[in-house]
Amino acid sequence: MSYLITTVLDGIPHAIRPNVEANRFELFPIQKDSQISKAFCSPNKTGAMSILNWINENDAKLASKKLEVQPEAKFFR
Repeated sequence: MSYLITTVLDGIPHAIRPNVEANRFELFPIQKDSQISKAFCSPNKTGAMSILNWINENDAKLASKKLEVQPEAKFFR
């Protein structure tokens, strides 16, 4: 099972993805199954939790969005 780092903003699920040019993570909305492939996806929960902990310690703006680790399958419709 794979895991995403997500939150819900204004009733729409969002996930994080890497922004290589800006050297940071960013949130984007997941409104279709095809958008899930653009999200940062960890093959295990431990890896996703490590990234989430790093975000919480190093990116106050993202940390304020109440991110959590969720199974990827939860977002397929």
